[in-house]
Amino acid sequence: MRLFLLGLCAHLVGDFLLQTGSTVEAKKDGRLWAHLRHGLVIMVLTWLATHCFGLRAAFFYALLVGLAHILIDSAKSFLEKGRSAGTKLLLFLADQGLHWFSLLVFFPLFPSTAPDPGVLAFYRGLLPARPVFYPNPPVTVSSLSLEKSLWIIVIYLTAVFGGAVLTNRILAWLTDNQQAERNRRLSSAIGIMERLILITLVAADSISAMGFVLAAKSLARYQELNNRNFAEYYLVGTLTSFTLALLAGLWLRALL
Repeated sequence: MRLFLLGLCAHLVGDFLLQTGSTVEAKKDGRLWAHLRHGLVIMVLTWLATHCFGLRAAFFYALLVGLAHILIDSAKSFLEKGRSAGTKLLLFLADQGLHWFSLLVFFPLFPSTAPDPGVLAFYRGLLPARPVFYPNPPVTVSSLSLEKSLWIIVIYLTAVFGGAVLTNRILAWLTDNQQAERNRRLSSAIGIMERLILITLVAADSISAMGFVLAAKSLARYQELNNRNFAEYYLVGTLTSFTLALLAGLWLRALL
């Protein structure tokens, strides 16, 4: 499971954090260089995330995951042409599902799920032979396991940044495309901060405080809410973002 989560973190960072808007638009236009560049980013990130489990195995794993990523994205870009916003939403969900599946299907390439002793020895050699300082009081190791920590990262990346893309897709489907595009950048930034706060509040069992976040957001847009079209757009976006944050927060709380 650790290998899958590490690969998943690499995928989420590459797809939602490091992929620029210009690359996304170039991929929509069917530009081969954009697909290849994005696939190369995924390969490098996947190798960096998994190389501790074997350099050779991680190389072939990253290569296959990257090639699968290019093929899946290319197929999605081709199928999206001339399609409705609802179809594009379904294709986005299918695209992400296939990416997650590809991370699982190539697992047998790793001979073991334990870290490679040679790689660990290399990194130990980079550390000083003696501690630079002795903390007082001594630092204790957190009760959080590596697997739980990775799940926390996956939940935040998926809900906060992946949720921004999903919310935009839903808004494009349910509202006027021009209006959605006009408000997309600002709404995405607000939504990212909103989900980050809401997930943390739910995980900390402070659900009642969520009302203050939503109230502050509504007050900031009070004048614009008199416009019925904007009010509908705002409501769809807020409820979608709220639902994603709530589900992610409950999942995170179950892990802690």
